[in-house]
Amino acid sequence: MINVSDQHAPRSLIVTLYGAYGRFMPGPVPVAELIRLLAAVGVDAPSVRSSVSRLKRRGLLLPARTSLGAAGYELSPEARQLLDDGDRRIYAVTPPEDEGWVLAVFSVPESERQKRHVLRSRLAGLGFGTAAPGVWIAPARLYEEARHTLQRLRLDPYVDFFRGE
Repeated sequence: MINVSDQHAPRSLIVTLYGAYGRFMPGPVPVAELIRLLAAVGVDAPSVRSSVSRLKRRGLLLPARTSLGAAGYELSPEARQLLDDGDRRIYAVTPPEDEGWVLAVFSVPESERQKRHVLRSRLAGLGFGTAAPGVWIAPARLYEEARHTLQRLRLDPYVDFFRGE
């Protein structure tokens, strides 16, 4: 048996499983099934339960009962939005140069410098690059995902977006 738990956190595997399969199921994924599926890749039951609990605390999973009454979890609307945003980025078919560009122009007061660090880190993680101090650029397809991400983190008041060709 391949032990991928050394390479991938159980939380990441759970998100991947929900992203690839769970969000298309007609109901919640039973906890027992999550445990069974992740056991096949070397993740023990306590690690699965702990990871599910963390995802629940972060607001990504919601507890729900299956049609047979078993305990399970389904994706929250926020988690679905994250996965949909990721799908647009990962599976885009238009070359970035053909779709235009989005500029993120931001200003964060010095008294809130930690927010500035988070903002820069998130923009970089989304695929933005620095054009000038406080000005970041990315392919236009990243606009919606960036907007959703910054709203979720309550950083959107510090940023203005501009789209162009």
